[in-house]
Amino acid sequence: MRMIRRRRKVRLLVSNLTELPCRVSFEPLGDQALLPAGGIFNVEISGPGDGLVEISFAEDCLQIGEWDGAKTRVRNMRGENVATY
Repeated sequence: MRMIRRRRKVRLLVSNLTELPCRVSFEPLGDQALLPAGGIFNVEISGPGDGLVEISFAEDCLQIGEWDGAKTRVRNMRGENVATY
């Protein structure tokens, strides 16, 4: 019998409501993207496993923790690709 692994997809809108840019880190790899003041990122994370996403806030940055094996795509509100991990 062949076992089928479920793929999960999580979508987030990340908004910067401040007047300063915000660094967004994507863990566990530590890749980063700079979210401009007033900007919005459309973040799509997909992959096998349970699909749990952890979001942490620090003074000057936001950290998004993906699950093992997940792929992440970050786009701005114009639909332009900001980063793919």
